[in-house]
Amino acid sequence: MTTTVERVLSDRRARYVAVGAVSSAVYYLLFTAIYLTTSHHLHYLAIPVLANFGCALATYPLQRRWVFRSKGPVVAGFLRFYVICLWALVFTYAGLPLLVELAHVPVLLSQALLIVTAPLINYQLSKLWAFRR
Repeated sequence: MTTTVERVLSDRRARYVAVGAVSSAVYYLLFTAIYLTTSHHLHYLAIPVLANFGCALATYPLQRRWVFRSKGPVVAGFLRFYVICLWALVFTYAGLPLLVELAHVPVLLSQALLIVTAPLINYQLSKLWAFRR
C-alpha cells in the first residue's frame, strides 16, 4: 500500500510544480537582486537575460533528474531546455513593457505577475520536447 506522499512524488506533474516553484523563486530572486543593484545603470529589459540564464543553470539539474528522470545526453538536454527558457524570456520581453510602460505597474510586480503564468506553458513544452523519451 502506497502512502499519499509516495503517490504525489510518483506523479511527474506534482514534481514539476514543486521544481517550478523553486525555479520561479530562483528566477525572481536573481531578477530582484540584479534589478536592485543595477537599475541605475541597466535598463530593466536587460535584466531578464541575466536572470534567465542563471536560473536555467541552477534549475536544469532539478528538471532533468527529479522531474523528468532523463538519462539522455546532458549538454543536448540543456540546450533543448534552454530553448524553452528562451521562450520564457520572449514571454517576459512581451509582457514587461506592456505592464510597466502601458499599465504603469512597477517592474518587480510586473515580473512577479509574469512568473505565475509561464510555468503552465513550459510544462507542456518540457514534456513533449525537451525531455521526451
